[in-house]
Amino acid sequence: MTSARLGKIAGWLLVIGPLVDTLVSSLRPGVFPGQNPDGHQAAMQEAILGIAPHSTLVNLLVDLGFVASFGLLVGFWGLKEVMGDSGSQGYLRKLGMLFLMIGLSVRTGAFAMNFLMSVTLSYTPAEALTGEALNTAVMFMVMGGALGVFATILTLVGVAFFAGSLMNVHLLGADRLLARLLGVAPAIVGSLLLLLATFREDSVFTLYLLGNAAVFFQIAWVIMVGVALIRKSDSLATLTA
Repeated sequence: MTSARLGKIAGWLLVIGPLVDTLVSSLRPGVFPGQNPDGHQAAMQEAILGIAPHSTLVNLLVDLGFVASFGLLVGFWGLKEVMGDSGSQGYLRKLGMLFLMIGLSVRTGAFAMNFLMSVTLSYTPAEALTGEALNTAVMFMVMGGALGVFATILTLVGVAFFAGSLMNVHLLGADRLLARLLGVAPAIVGSLLLLLATFREDSVFTLYLLGNAAVFFQIAWVIMVGVALIRKSDSLATLTA
């Protein structure tokens, strides 16, 4: 496969993957439980009861999210291949791939927990969704959320390494500025917010929401890189020289 063709494929994956992932995350019910005056357990139970009527939709969205994440990983692999992996910039891309591979592995575990939660809800009648059944669904939700936090941090860092490696390749019009604002800064801010959330019991859900919101800035950067790869795939030899 030529660099031009691989560049186009990687570009399309970097455009479609984040868009599908964003759509899945936005549509999936109960992704971010709200605050509840009776405490966090009550908030999560309320979220589970809200998800229960849509368990089939959650199953479908979990599957789509997994496929989109895998496609995004392949897209970054293609980007690494066409841009080369020699020199200091190449080492940054290798580190980025390492973090993204580990992040996807952790996120797969999060998807599995969410899948178990939705299956539990699917096979539990609405009138029986109390007591132990409700607590079991909450447990899967908490486990999926915890794994999702670490997956998000790893993904943020991985994309930040890629952004650092593309600051001077003239792939985008303002490579350095866009990489810093949309690639590196969100990784720092988002990771700090997600790690801080566990220490702020009164605003844990809010901080988790803000930390995950940092991902959208990186998504914008990834999509722009994908579009640039599609448009400039025929001149990749010049870009990587």
